[in-house]
Amino acid sequence: MQPLSSRMAVMTGEGALSVYARAKELEREGRSIIHLELGEPDFHPSALVNAALKRALDEGKDRYCAVAGVLSLREAIADYLHETRNLTISADNIVIAPGCKIALFMAMMALVDPGDEVLYPDPGFPGYQSITLGLGGVAVPFALSERNRFQPDPDELAAKITPRTKILITNSPGNPTGTVYTDDVQRQLAELAVKHDLLVLSDEIYARVIYGGQYRSLMSYPGMQERTLIIDGFSKSFAMTGWRLGYAVAPARIVSALQMLAVNSYTCVAEFSQHAAIEALKDRDGTTPRSA
Repeated sequence: MQPLSSRMAVMTGEGALSVYARAKELEREGRSIIHLELGEPDFHPSALVNAALKRALDEGKDRYCAVAGVLSLREAIADYLHETRNLTISADNIVIAPGCKIALFMAMMALVDPGDEVLYPDPGFPGYQSITLGLGGVAVPFALSERNRFQPDPDELAAKITPRTKILITNSPGNPTGTVYTDDVQRQLAELAVKHDLLVLSDEIYARVIYGGQYRSLMSYPGMQERTLIIDGFSKSFAMTGWRLGYAVAPARIVSALQMLAVNSYTCVAEFSQHAAIEALKDRDGTTPRSA
């Protein structure tokens, strides 16, 4: 019998999902479980979002659609990022994906060649290391330590950059630490990226889950728009975890690669859920009543 590909031996699972599966087994046995394993809000999308989904289905929006995503949703995301993060982005630089993980996976597949080094935060989302290794890259962790209040240490990062370093992954607010990178740290990370011509994957899925202050994307710093990809979606801020809706914001030269990968994998994201997501984006201040 032919063996599995070698990449399967280096990729890893996600502990939170394993714990979740066991927790659901215990619930089926009648146990009362408090779920702390997944980053899932304890509320559901608003009735207006659900109504938009039903309306889209009734209107026949259940067909194939543009590979990059429904234009009206991409325009709404561009407006949303301008209003919440002061970013000026074209809808043409946005690609909708069936979840943030797929957006991250496709972005890394478009960028990582065997031997390329990828800097990633540790502790951090398990997929950063796993996907890097699966693509033949070299995963290089940088520490988020309690003594440094879980902030990246720019000096440590600088010392780990080599001629093979291609990508810097950042995650603010961070998973699992919850740390929001300071302006000073982000400015130094941006300077390193520009100096060493690094691409940056800025995982911003928790960007709206902050307490006080204004969130600032790494893309907003000088020289970063042409080298930064934002990974974000609807799971955390809008409680749409099971809807599997994410997106990547990328420079034009990378957008075409992301679309090519989409054509060869998921083709497009469900049209009706994209129309419902437009309704979700209207709740920018968290004022829309949500169903329990």
